Amino acid sequence: MGDFVEKKKKLRTEVEAEVPNHPSIETGDVIGEHCAISKPDKKTVNNPTKVNNKGNITEKERNKRRKSEKEKALGVKKKQKKKCGFCGVKTNLHTKTTCPDNPNARKKPRPTVS
Repeated sequence: MGDFVEKKKKLRTEVEAEVPNHPSIETGDVIGEHCAISKPDKKTVNNPTKVNNKGNITEKERNKRRKSEKEKALGVKKKQKKKCGFCGVKTNLHTKTTCPDNPNARKKPRPTVS
């Protein structure tokens, strides 16, 4: 065992004498030598642009119900008009409790949208 260790030390000193200052080897250099490809000076490929996830939707779309293709094609009315219990007008702007003609109305009617 002692002879083996002696020979190993002797071999090591001989190798170090032949190559006194070995160049530092990096992983990229070893791979480049093996594949015969040199590392480019300037980066030619950029990072990809960020893409939104499939389920990511905007705030405006989050509060809306998804419509079927049939609804989109027919252009279904948004909201059905109801009859006011006091004056009998079909509208979505007021009800019996908010009718402008009702003197006992508890609430003021919504402003008309033009």
